[in-house]
Amino acid sequence: MSHGALDPSLARHLARIEAYVRHSGLRPIPPGRADVRRALAAFMEMRTRALLDAWLEDIGPVLAIPEADWAEIKADQNAAVVRWARHIADPTNIETYLFLRAHTRRGFIGRFPASRFLAAQMRFVDHLTEDLRREYAGEPERMADLLALLRQEFQARVLHITDFFVEAREEELLEQEASYRRAIDHAPACILMVDAASGVVFGANQVAERLLGCGRAILVGRTLGELHPHSDRARAAALWQMALDRGHASRDDLHLLTSHGVPIPVFVNAGYMEYGPRPWVQLICVDLSDRKRLEGQLVQSEKMAAIGLLAAGIAHELRNPLAIVMNALYDLRQILNGQNPEASEDLRIAEEEIERAQAIIKNLLEFSRESGAELERLDVNELLSRTLQLMQKYLQNNGVRVTTELGPIPTCLANMNAMRQIFLNLITNAVQAMPEGGDLAVRTALVGENRIRLDVRDTGVGIPREHLQDIFNPFYTTKAPALPVSRRGRLRWRRASCSSRTSTTWRGRSQRTSSARATRSSTRPTARPPSPGSARRASTSC
Repeated sequence: MSHGALDPSLARHLARIEAYVRHSGLRPIPPGRADVRRALAAFMEMRTRALLDAWLEDIGPVLAIPEADWAEIKADQNAAVVRWARHIADPTNIETYLFLRAHTRRGFIGRFPASRFLAAQMRFVDHLTEDLRREYAGEPERMADLLALLRQEFQARVLHITDFFVEAREEELLEQEASYRRAIDHAPACILMVDAASGVVFGANQVAERLLGCGRAILVGRTLGELHPHSDRARAAALWQMALDRGHASRDDLHLLTSHGVPIPVFVNAGYMEYGPRPWVQLICVDLSDRKRLEGQLVQSEKMAAIGLLAAGIAHELRNPLAIVMNALYDLRQILNGQNPEASEDLRIAEEEIERAQAIIKNLLEFSRESGAELERLDVNELLSRTLQLMQKYLQNNGVRVTTELGPIPTCLANMNAMRQIFLNLITNAVQAMPEGGDLAVRTALVGENRIRLDVRDTGVGIPREHLQDIFNPFYTTKAPALPVSRRGRLRWRRASCSSRTSTTWRGRSQRTSSARATRSSTRPTARPPSPGSARRASTSC
């Protein structure tokens, strides 16, 4: 029998069953006995319909088949017996097995256990055997040959059906496993499979590769401890032990290390699995970076709101007494009328300090409420050049050498006063960070289609790494408080020079990074026109 044109797996199946039958003594009637084969096939096709009613009455109640379905089952069984009879008459006709193979996978009979289907078929063969005995009672030799062939073909049919059911279940399991693997691979969380005995990773999904920045080939073989920072390993070990003891465990205070050693905050859900020969633990790790960032932004927003309310309250409370003091100083100046130069100088200093306090109060009020600053088309390079020219004497007195590299940039919508204050703060802070003098480099450039970058670099003392996390907090400074000095026997106040910072928020972002001897401030305004009705805010602090 040639099966070369068949599906390879079906061809192997047919060859395997044929070999079992041929070599195990299950074939007393050889294929060459065509007369016996044709006689049995003809008998089956002729007598099947008459046997189906009695057959259904036997199996229907036992197998809980509703009587409403009996007519359909009779038609199906008759068609199946006809296909089987044709195979008996011509063993090369394998339509019956093609049909059985398909229906054990996706058909009606595939919904039930193999034993249920085989029990029904066995009972039908019993009815067929009894009918054969009655029909050939007067021809014992012919009856013996027909019964032997029927038994032989039914035994082969049982082998086929059994294998078909097993193969169908194996394929179903493989499909389920593949579907599970696809679901794991495309799950929206990092999933790691870890051997329960050794703690070694043996599987990971695509999200794990992206999150940790390395392929599965690198992840597989690593121990679970290697994936956590040293400070997390005790907590990770406790999670692991709880998963082994209870079957599941979870924590939200762990981190996973990327291939570059960067810790990523994760919520870890661990589940103990027993599938196949190796028990293992599945770790589902949800990246908490966005949540942590949003929580930080919320805390910062609440902090800013509280500071704003406090600033507004303080500002309003201070304005009135300062105005009274300023009026008193004015009256004293009128009384002195220039008769006492030293007292007049003191009055001038007091008035300047009160004006400075009032400017601080104004900034506090601006910080505590949204600013409705008017925007206009602004040439950033021209404004920056004028600002540097204005501060030229101040820069020279402090030994600061300035170099500029102003690139070809378009005009942008901005508030001129706010931008000038930003430039003044950045330059002033750079100078204060270089108490012994140094180099100041100012550069502008177009980055992308709608963004302008301003770089301010100095060779000053820089910002210590431990202060970087605080530089965008309002009113944060590393400048020392004012120090008292003596002038003409009286105390005067002088502010010590120290590195400080400028925070800028203006339709972009400001960043100030540092090394041991250099500081860079970068402000990136947006060059494109604003959308109608959008609110804008320009603020500086130092």
